[in-house]
Amino acid sequence: MTKLIAELRERELAIEVPDTSPGAIGRPSHHIALADNRWSTASLNLDNGAIHVATGGIAGEYDTSYSIRTPESLEIDEYMNYVAEALNHIASANAKEGKELLALEVAVPGAVNRASGVMMRSILNGWSRPYPLRKVLLDLLQAINRGIAPTVLVGIDRATNYSLLARLRDSPARTQTGTVAHLGGLYAVSGGIYSRSALEHGSTGLAGEFGHFVVDPTGAQCWCGRRGCVETRIGLASLYTRCNGEHDSAVRLLPQLALRHEHFVRQILSRAEAGDELVLRELNEAGRWLGITVDTIATIVNPGALLIDGYLSALAKYLEPEMTRQLESVGPVPAISGLGIAFAEEPFTPVNRGMQIAAGLAVAMQPGAVRGPRNQAGKAR
Repeated sequence: MTKLIAELRERELAIEVPDTSPGAIGRPSHHIALADNRWSTASLNLDNGAIHVATGGIAGEYDTSYSIRTPESLEIDEYMNYVAEALNHIASANAKEGKELLALEVAVPGAVNRASGVMMRSILNGWSRPYPLRKVLLDLLQAINRGIAPTVLVGIDRATNYSLLARLRDSPARTQTGTVAHLGGLYAVSGGIYSRSALEHGSTGLAGEFGHFVVDPTGAQCWCGRRGCVETRIGLASLYTRCNGEHDSAVRLLPQLALRHEHFVRQILSRAEAGDELVLRELNEAGRWLGITVDTIATIVNPGALLIDGYLSALAKYLEPEMTRQLESVGPVPAISGLGIAFAEEPFTPVNRGMQIAAGLAVAMQPGAVRGPRNQAGKAR
C-alpha cells in the first residue's frame, strides 16, 4: 500500500493531509486525498444548438458549467469547429489556474460505441453517418497542445448513460440491488443498464437503448426509420404533437427538442392541470404504453430497480397511475413483483454531472495514464 500511495503521489494524483484531530495516540497518521488542485477534468454535452460544458476535478464533481451556442442542424464537421472553441476555452482556463486536463467525457444523444470511439449516428443532431469522434477529439487536443500528443483520457458515450451515473450517485439503488435499469432522457426515450459495478454497453455500445425496441409493429413510423418503437408512443415529440391533435408530424419537432423540451413539457402540464380532455386522454394512453415498456424492460433485463427521469419524470403525476394499472392488469411475474420503480424528483438533472463522475472513474481506473509532473519544457519527467 505504501508503494502504491508513493506512486500516486509521484504522479501528483494524491496528496497527504496531516491528521489534526486532537488526542491522537501513537505514530502520527496522514489522510490521503485526491490532488484536485493539480488536474482538471471536463465534459461536453453535444446538443443540437448548444454545447454544454462543465469542468471540475478528478474527484468526479464539477464546479464550473456554461453553454456555447451553435447554429442548429449543423453538419458534424462544421459542429466540431465549435467543439474546438470549447476545448480552447477549457485549455485557457486551465493555463490560468496552473492545471492540466486529465480526462474528457463527451455525450451525444444517439448511437455511440464507447469501446471504438465511433459516433454511429445522432438523428436528433442531424448526423446520419459514422464518425470517429474520439480520434477527432484527440487530434483537436493535440493541436491545442502544440503538436504534443496529449495524455488526456477521452471517453464518449450516450447521454442517458451519463444520466444514469448521476442518478446512481444520489440513489441507494446501486448498493441495494445488483442491476439497475434507467429509462428516460431529457427529450427522447432512451436508457441504460448498470450491473456488476459498471455501465453495461453491449457489443456496440447500445445496451439499454429502450426507446427503439418495437412495442407496436402496426404503429406509426419512428423518426429512427423503424415502425412502432417505444418513441412513437411515449416520446416527447410524439406526445406533444398528439396533445395538439396532430399525428405523424413528430419529426418536424426534432430540431427544436434540445433547446425547447422544457417549454414543451410545461405546455403539456399547464393544459393537463387546466383539465384539457385531449391532453389528459393522451397522457393516460402514454401511461399505459409506459407500463408496457416497463414490463418489457423488467422481463428482459430483470433489474432490481428502475430509475425514470427526464420529461417522463416531469409528467409522472399523469403517467404513473395508468402505468401502474397496466402493470397490474397483465398479472404479477417475479421480474415485476420485485422491481422498485422510482421517478426522479428533479427531472432535468444535467448530463454533465454524470460525465464528471465518468471522468473521475476513468482516472481511478487508469492512474498509469498520467505520466507524472511536467518540467518547464512541457515534457513529462
